[in-house]
Amino acid sequence: MPDQMIPAPTVRAAPHRHVLPAGTELWRVHSVRRAATDFKAVPADLHWGGGRFCDIRDELSTDRRPYLYAGLSPLTAVCETLARDLRTRQDGRRRITQPRVRDMLLSKVVAAVDLPLVDLTDNSHLAAVHQDIWLVQAQAPEYPRTRRWGSWIRGQASWAVGIRWPSRQDSGLVSGEVCALYDRTGGPGLLKPSSDDPLELNSAAGRDYLNDLLAPLRIRVEHPRRRP
Repeated sequence: MPDQMIPAPTVRAAPHRHVLPAGTELWRVHSVRRAATDFKAVPADLHWGGGRFCDIRDELSTDRRPYLYAGLSPLTAVCETLARDLRTRQDGRRRITQPRVRDMLLSKVVAAVDLPLVDLTDNSHLAAVHQDIWLVQAQAPEYPRTRRWGSWIRGQASWAVGIRWPSRQDSGLVSGEVCALYDRTGGPGLLKPSSDDPLELNSAAGRDYLNDLLAPLRIRVEHPRRRP
């Protein structure tokens, strides 16, 4: 709880504000067909597909808000994108299959301006938007409802360009943090590319990097099969 309907239109909340300063580094796992700073322009479906806080078309959303997700560390970005819903084998290990890394890049981007975000990283901040840990820990089948809550929360924070929350995939004593950013037509660019080259995750160097990064979590990327 509370997995419940969003509040009535007259209800107001007081979201907590957290600012990522200009120059903050973020990481993204994305397709080679997109630049690292590209926002997804097509809203998610109200019921199927999409992530936790994708832009949607509902009665609360009057403008299209292109969006993207980023992690505050490479590990968080990788876990959120590639290590979701992996089956644990009898030996306690998990495996990322080749299709998951095919045509995928790990890129670093940089905040081009200060990024004011709605902060959902602790219980008091969740309570401030009439929610609890369910909102940021719910699993994928519940995302249609978390997207509705995200739409309502953004309507309570006209100053925000995104939402920040603790990663469900990269948790621990110090949880990784994820953010969803929403582009604004006519506003300043939120992100700029890093001078670092992106890493091709399906290359030998990319697989070695991922396997080193994910070793403490007992996750490995499978090797490509040799053709006969």
